[in-house]
Amino acid sequence: MRSPKRCPRLGLLLPALLLTAAGCGGQGRPVKVEGVVTLDGHPLPGATVTFAPDPPESGRAASGRTDADGSFRLTTFQSDDGALPGEYKVIVVAGEVPEEKFVGRDPQTFSNEEKREQRLKMSPEGRKQAALKKEKTPTTVPAIYRDVKRTPLKEVVPPTGKVELALRSGAR
Repeated sequence: MRSPKRCPRLGLLLPALLLTAAGCGGQGRPVKVEGVVTLDGHPLPGATVTFAPDPPESGRAASGRTDADGSFRLTTFQSDDGALPGEYKVIVVAGEVPEEKFVGRDPQTFSNEEKREQRLKMSPEGRKQAALKKEKTPTTVPAIYRDVKRTPLKEVVPPTGKVELALRSGAR
């Protein structure tokens, strides 16, 4: 006959095992995704590539920034970790993007000047100035590639190789 002292331990162990088995929503781990973006056959540097889950509630977005040669690597949780397995619509935006110096940093590590800068951007006047600046900033990427509802670009993760996004200026 078993000692009654062992039953409470089993009672604590079983819920812990169930929580461990559940993981993070069952979506798995990110898969490395890298690729290149071209516009009319030329590399597109300084663009932000975003993989938006399709349908939206099916996952988590991943994004990356293109280098001088149009190359990018996606990030979901940690730098260059990739994207979660699934189907995605892809959008590409060139021009004004959030400043990289704030991405992935703990806000508690911001200097007083950085905190002030962020507060100004969130104020009504700061948003108004950003909208005006955005209107004046020319973009090289056609609107169809910047709109998640209209983009013809779709990808499946894991990809079969390097992702190649060949954009055309005349796309509507």
